[in-house]
Amino acid sequence: MSRALGATPGQVSAGLSAAQVLPALPGAIVGTPAGIYLCDVFRHGALTIPALGWLLLVLLGTPLVVAGLTAIPSRLAARRSVAEILQSELV
Repeated sequence: MSRALGATPGQVSAGLSAAQVLPALPGAIVGTPAGIYLCDVFRHGALTIPALGWLLLVLLGTPLVVAGLTAIPSRLAARRSVAEILQSELV
């Protein structure tokens, strides 16, 4: 729809990536400590918490990976012409 309204393939890709990254960032921020807490609750031995650098890498890497995995298919889908997309709705 956004392509029909004049958005470029790059804008469509950026919009779809942003729509997926916005929930991924809070999910990573909340999920990392929640996962450590759950491991602590259900552990059978000593709990080994990763180094702070690795935890920060997960927090920063998750949105980057989500953005990349979203941008690739949305960029490929945005290459179709607007006329082709609109004609497919008529059939």
